[in-house]
Amino acid sequence: MQTNSFQDKCRGSLIGGAVGDALGYAVEFSSLNDIRNKYGESGIADYELDRNGIAEFSDDTQMSLFTAEGLLSAVAAGKVHEKEILPFITTAYEHWYYTQSRPALKMSKSWLTNVKALWARRAPGMTCMSALQSISMPNSAPVVNNSKGCGGVMRVAPIGIFSAANPKLLDLEHAGYLAGYAADITHKHPLSTYSSMALAMIVADCIAHDNVDREMLRFIVMERVFKLQGLYFKEDRHLAELRTLVQKALDFAVSDRTDTDAIYILGEGWVAEETLAIAIFSVMRYIDDFEKCICCAVNHSGDSDSTGAVAGNIIGAILGYNAIPEKYKTNLELHDLLLSVADDLGGFSGPEQMKERYLNHKPFNVKPSELL
Repeated sequence: MQTNSFQDKCRGSLIGGAVGDALGYAVEFSSLNDIRNKYGESGIADYELDRNGIAEFSDDTQMSLFTAEGLLSAVAAGKVHEKEILPFITTAYEHWYYTQSRPALKMSKSWLTNVKALWARRAPGMTCMSALQSISMPNSAPVVNNSKGCGGVMRVAPIGIFSAANPKLLDLEHAGYLAGYAADITHKHPLSTYSSMALAMIVADCIAHDNVDREMLRFIVMERVFKLQGLYFKEDRHLAELRTLVQKALDFAVSDRTDTDAIYILGEGWVAEETLAIAIFSVMRYIDDFEKCICCAVNHSGDSDSTGAVAGNIIGAILGYNAIPEKYKTNLELHDLLLSVADDLGGFSGPEQMKERYLNHKPFNVKPSELL
């Protein structure tokens, strides 16, 4: 793969996730009928802009950025094993939690907390908030829940991007482990863990391959990701449940079922396995068309921003940043910052930026107007 193409795919995955998130955020709690009544039979296809002309993204993209910050801060500190990286990601999630629960204040170990827009409360998930509240307490109370909500899977794509760029530091297997551990910080159900593992691995493999068509996507998902997970966890019943649902999604995508009928059967996306399945269905069905894929992923009665974000992470990893229509780049909140973080993850940023951001925790290369 040529360098430009690789960088394009790294950027495509992170920006693609933000696009799907921002498009779906406007209709997250709307029924399909309500969406069609407002936007027409085809549903939403263009951003809902705020009063400043910005397409806002949700907590999904916020937390993805903090995942990237935690991962890259760990690597800058010389930590390369997933168990060593995990405390840095946990700390980054605590910083995100503060942005959703406290007045704006720069954190000494986080350059992202210097960014004004990231202090906006964007419908944060209750499980994430309650878990991180426990973690942030002086004695750090243990997190106890059995949640498989999609709040884990929607934030781990940066781990896949980093793995694709740095396979010797974090190979496919260990990227999966790290993503599973990262989701487990807040969501303790195995289906959250397995879905998050799968997403990071799918993103990494889609970036690593030059051309991903339907046949290759099926191979990556079923013969690479689930085969590896099967070696780790044997015939775990939750893993079998996830694999069956994803297989159904892949099969539906090449059937004559309508988009909406297929997604109705797959679920609403409020839980991790449904989010992943809807995203994979949308990518498989529209593997050559970013816009159609994203519109498919968000136009349903369910968690539209999360299904859109995960679909965007995958289709962006396949088609790249240059395949994203200009209308989705224009007005996207913090577009340039997202692009810059994608380059950090992909290894395309200079040493000064990496040092300032992830060792010194300073907001290097951020517009002054975007800072606190």
